Amino acid sequence: METIENKKERIKLTPEQLFNVYMECIAPGAPVKMILQRNGLVPWDLVAIRKKVKAAAIEALSRKGKPGRKQQVIPVEQYQRVARQLEETKDALAAVGHELSLLKKRTD
Repeated sequence: METIENKKERIKLTPEQLFNVYMECIAPGAPVKMILQRNGLVPWDLVAIRKKVKAAAIEALSRKGKPGRKQQVIPVEQYQRVARQLEETKDALAAVGHELSLLKKRTD
């Protein structure tokens, strides 16, 4: 007689799905066992998810700096090009300002 084992294949959940399972499980009075079974997980999977969520939260909260746009690395060539354009613009503005002051002197 042959025995056939019905092993469930583990379903690979995305990080977002795992977080949703975590959020469902932390709700007051949530049927944790049923939630885990529905998603093909076991209790120690929830323990691992909790550890990862805690570690990620601590890491995110311990970052220094202001929230908002992250700093970008700009290539040296691009920086030099923009700095050169800035200098040219400053020079042009200074020349226009000088011409304006000369015109004002002539009209007085």
